[in-house]
Formats: sequence, C-alpha cells, structure tokens
Amino acid sequence: MNVRLKFWNNSIGWPRDNSSYVFLARAVHAIGKSMFGAEWAGDEPSLELMQELPLIPERSGWRASLAHDLLVKHHPEFKRQPRKSSQRSFGSPPSFEFTGKEWITAVMIVKKHNEQKMPGVRRFFEVRDRIIQLAEAGFLITAIREEAGGDPTPIPRHWWHSERIRNRFDYCQLNPDDPYGLGFAGDGYQWIFVTRESLMSCAGGVSSDDEQHPKSVATTPASEPSPPDDQAKPQRRLAEAKIEPEFKRWREQQPEGYLPTEAEDIAHMKQQGVGRDAVRELRKKFPTRERGQKKSC
Repeated sequence: MNVRLKFWNNSIGWPRDNSSYVFLARAVHAIGKSMFGAEWAGDEPSLELMQELPLIPERSGWRASLAHDLLVKHHPEFKRQPRKSSQRSFGSPPSFEFTGKEWITAVMIVKKHNEQKMPGVRRFFEVRDRIIQLAEAGFLITAIREEAGGDPTPIPRHWWHSERIRNRFDYCQLNPDDPYGLGFAGDGYQWIFVTRESLMSCAGGVSSDDEQHPKSVATTPASEPSPPDDQAKPQRRLAEAKIEPEFKRWREQQPEGYLPTEAEDIAHMKQQGVGRDAVRELRKKFPTRERGQKKSC
C-alpha cells in the first residue's frame, strides 16, 4: 500500500481538531458529504485505479507480473502458482507464459476494477478541486500547524492559486518554505487545517456519526473570522426586499463556473434568517445543478 492510501485509511493517526480548526482530511469528508450527500461513501480518497494492460500479452515486466498476480487471486481455475518472495524482490525479473484467454481475463479484471472505482475517484477529485477554489477565493480559510503541535498559522490565499498543488491532498501537508513544491511530506512539512466557521459555511453544516465526517463540524460553536469578502451576518431575518438581492450577491461571489448545491444555498441564507422553503423558491430564479455536478453558469 502506498503512503497516500495508508494515510487516508488510518484516520486514527490524523492530528486532532480543536474548537477553531478542523484538519483538512476531515474537511474533505465534510465537503464531500455537502456536495454528494449519501452518495459520498467515505472511501473516495483511498481509492486507487490500476494501470491498464495492453491487449497484446507481455512475458516480463510489471504488466506481466500484475496479470499473473491478478489471475492467481481471482481465477484459481487457471492453476497459476503465486510468485515466490525471491521473485518479487531479488534477481532477474520473472518471465511468464499466458494463453490468450488468460491474458484477456487479466485485462478484463483491470477494466472492471477501474469502472467500479472511477465514480468514487471522480467524486474525490471534484471535492479536492472545490476546496482549492474555495481556499483561493477566500471562502475557506486555511492554516498550517507544525507536526509537533502549536497554534495554526494562516495560509496566504495566493498559495492556493496554482496548478501543481493537488499533492497537498496526498498527506494533507505543505512546506511553507516551498509552497508549490511537488513533494507531499517530510522535513519542513506541516499539517493543513481549515477554520471551523468557514468550513461550516462552505459545507452547509454537514455532520455525520462517522469519525471521518466529524459531527463537531456542525455542532461546535466557531470563533474564527469569516472570509474577508463576507459581510457581517445580521441576527434577524432580512427585510423582504433585501432577500433576493442578498441571494444574488451570494451567487455572484462564487468562483467562476461553480453553482452551489441546495444545501450550500440554504446554509448561507440561514445565516441571514431566511428559511429553507424561501431559499427553494429563490433557487427557481437562478441556475441550478444536480447534486455533485458542475456546469458553467
């Protein structure tokens, strides 16, 4: 298992949240639930696709080894013997013989595996890209904390304006001395957090009993400031004449091409004292999208 998968499969080892900050990995699950609802299974970040096999059989190399191992695991009727440990680690690369049927069977195993995993992989990619958009726009407030502990330090918004930062989601760390580097962990790297209040705003107050979707995201009072572009939230319901203009303002401040989900619209307007039914009526006047799907306005 590679380092990324080991990290996402071991939430017990993640750094703790506090009353003001939520670890990025848990924020991924909260945003995932907000975007996809029950469709978000929770295993999306730890899914992995296999490298596809060519249609023409190979006798040696990693593709041949993969095909052999898959047949051993999934098709005992071919009576292929597991590779010895010495074949995996030492000496010359092993050589294999495959019948046409055996090789095509291995090809189909890989194809079926990838078809089954691809929807979850895509959901994770959408959540990852959405978090980057929100952080760059200043709606999701992020910070870093040394592995040993201490108070988180705010991350500048422009650190999220890059095409080469998706590696931050491999281990939920970045190096403040090299914020656009291609590494993902090691000396100098620090944990990434988001403020609880900004996460509540962006995730629409999503909660779950699953430890990966911390209920505290929705239930613990927040103390961190709202995004810099956000206005002060009135305690009472907006005047009727101001409700639609406020909803229009909220929609126009979204990153270009992004349409909020119903849950996101409701969560924002709730802070203005506007109820769910009123928001649903407002949404009829504005572009909408299916849950979890993006499309241009």
